[in-house]
Amino acid sequence: MGAPRYSVHMYRYRPREQSLKFIEWTDKVSLHLDSLRPVKSRRVVGVVVAIFLVAGCSKTTATPEATPPSKSDVKPSQDIEAENADQTPVTSKTTESTAPPPTDSDTTVSTSSSQTTSAQTSTTLEQSSTANRTPAAKPKWVMPTPQNSPPRNPQITIHNFSRMSTADIQLWTEAATAHLNWWHTDIDAFVWPIGSEVGGPNDLSAPFNRYQVTLDEDSLGSLTNAYQEWSDNAPCLSGEHDNFGGWQNRNELAERKRRVLGWMTSGADVATAPTPCFSSRAVTYAFPAESTIPQGQHTYLHEIYHALSSYLQEYCTEGGQTNTDRFEALRWVGEGTAHYFAYVVAAELNGTNDSITTMLEAAWRGAQGGEDLSSAESAAAALRLMVERGDLLEDDIMSARIFESCDWPDKWQGSNDSVTFAKENWQEIERSGDTWSFKDTALSQ
Repeated sequence: MGAPRYSVHMYRYRPREQSLKFIEWTDKVSLHLDSLRPVKSRRVVGVVVAIFLVAGCSKTTATPEATPPSKSDVKPSQDIEAENADQTPVTSKTTESTAPPPTDSDTTVSTSSSQTTSAQTSTTLEQSSTANRTPAAKPKWVMPTPQNSPPRNPQITIHNFSRMSTADIQLWTEAATAHLNWWHTDIDAFVWPIGSEVGGPNDLSAPFNRYQVTLDEDSLGSLTNAYQEWSDNAPCLSGEHDNFGGWQNRNELAERKRRVLGWMTSGADVATAPTPCFSSRAVTYAFPAESTIPQGQHTYLHEIYHALSSYLQEYCTEGGQTNTDRFEALRWVGEGTAHYFAYVVAAELNGTNDSITTMLEAAWRGAQGGEDLSSAESAAAALRLMVERGDLLEDDIMSARIFESCDWPDKWQGSNDSVTFAKENWQEIERSGDTWSFKDTALSQ
């Protein structure tokens, strides 16, 4: 791996309201686990790449307040999940845009390598909509794996317009990638602020709800331009990287780009991991004014796990066209692992050891409100129960080894007794003092 290089783009965030209220959210999902391990050596490598849209969608719902007061400051993740979802030396570089002077939390850190994308590969939305009218012959797909793929230096770029510190987002990204057994995909992060909720979905924001648009016109233009440039230069479509699966094309990319740009401009409360290329993904996160930094951290870590996971769905179903049912039925595994991952990495970053008890408390509260495995909280608890019973290795979750081949759904079917037990008993949680844990009956049966 080459030495990391960072280019920093400065954006000024000017909310429409002079004072933002930071109200802690008590809705939607939370999750996950513990058993801390030291964060591995930070490594970030550079170049701005392109990723595009997501495929699974997971909206979390508010859970009623239960007996004991919650100690968790985690805002559950609300997202459309990534359905999949040259080893080149890099050097350091810092640049600034012409935007107004930023505050410390307004900076956007980009990690870029010395490689550049040819300008000839870029295309406008109008051009994209008319491209590829005649589909090219579909190449034979050879599924990439850690064993048959040459090592490469993935690249990270962070476009941050929010009140969260860019340096923090960079650190979170490095901590997340350090866990991966097979980190092969470039990551672009797009983070921007939104205000308070103003209504349900419309044509632009669906399936997300609408919030106040708080970015000024110049900053919003910088955000959408950055996303459009990233999307237009998708390396799998330009020939820079292989088009694994052969289903991606300019027409599809243009439609996905249109949807994401609509979310950005309409104030949608989006949290998702778009993917136009197997080797190029994004985290797109609209950070609400009502959310705390720890809640934002949790949501970001949840989404980046989706972005880093190889075969959540899309690349095993030709972009969602074939054999999708077996993956849709196991969406709880995709959501649960991402939530589990977010709890553990957040605890590592924050120097605490409460990830398991916080995760189980959130799951218990969800159970009191009638939630089932469609909630990321519940799904993470089921996975934790399997870990504690010895049916699943925590490292298989944290390293994303679970998703390194398309046959992973076969291991999670109802015929697997340990999976069935976890799905039926994840809610067997109790409190002892300040600690939440599984009941002895759930562990000993």
